Amino acid sequence: MQPRELSIQTPHLTFAALEWGDPQGSPVIALHGWLDNVASFMPMANRLKGIRLIAVDQAGHGLSDHRPEWFSYDVWHYVEDLVYIAEALQLDRFGLLGHSMGGVVSAMAAGSVLKEQVTGLVAIDGLFPWPRKAEDAPTALCDYITQRRTPADQLPVTRYRSKQQAIRARSMSMFKVSRASSELLVERSIQQEGDDWLWTSDPRLKLGSPARFSLEQALAFPQQITCPAHMIHVDHGAIHDAIQQYKDRLPNIEFHPMSGNHHLHMDDQVEAIAGIVNSVFDGGL
Repeated sequence: MQPRELSIQTPHLTFAALEWGDPQGSPVIALHGWLDNVASFMPMANRLKGIRLIAVDQAGHGLSDHRPEWFSYDVWHYVEDLVYIAEALQLDRFGLLGHSMGGVVSAMAAGSVLKEQVTGLVAIDGLFPWPRKAEDAPTALCDYITQRRTPADQLPVTRYRSKQQAIRARSMSMFKVSRASSELLVERSIQQEGDDWLWTSDPRLKLGSPARFSLEQALAFPQQITCPAHMIHVDHGAIHDAIQQYKDRLPNIEFHPMSGNHHLHMDDQVEAIAGIVNSVFDGGL
């Protein structure tokens, strides 16, 4: 089934989105990870049953608007975006499916401002905002202000001589993906300018954040989720280690460790994750 293109107008930004499934099915808003786009959910979308999947390019990503130059990309602004997106879609009750940063945004919303509206949550390799040690805050603020002194149009931009070069680069980036998945992600996040190919994502996405939550604050969001909540995570690495350390403090979350890489919903565990998503939103686990 081919997805339907959506344009979601909110009071501040216009968001591009893709929608799959029965328009009368259980609505689920899907949020991708940092520097990705809605293509993140393409391998899984047609495996979902009875679900109206609405995958949104988050601000500064894919085909959605960039934030104004004076507005930051701190994680809580993505939560605010989600509130406006749900209102624009006229959804009173809906599920949330998020990967990486999208999982963090979804869990923060489900544990706070959207607690009464979210019917279920599936977070993939991301659940709570990464905390910062208190003593690191002054340096982080200095770094942020220093970065902000560079005008947005003067920030470094990577240029490629061909789309194929961009696909190779994306597949070998910090969060490696298969060639097929890289092609999906690049196709929605690149544009030609003269002889060069450039990312459509906002360069300011790579700037540091001046403030982060403490550990107790970060854990408070998933701790206060009351809907059925599941987290799928790679069974090794930093996220796995954090989950092993703190999962006893999150008894309301069901954890599913799986083998694979950070984009396991695209490459390694598509069928298994689709099965969990179907169970959560179309019958319940």
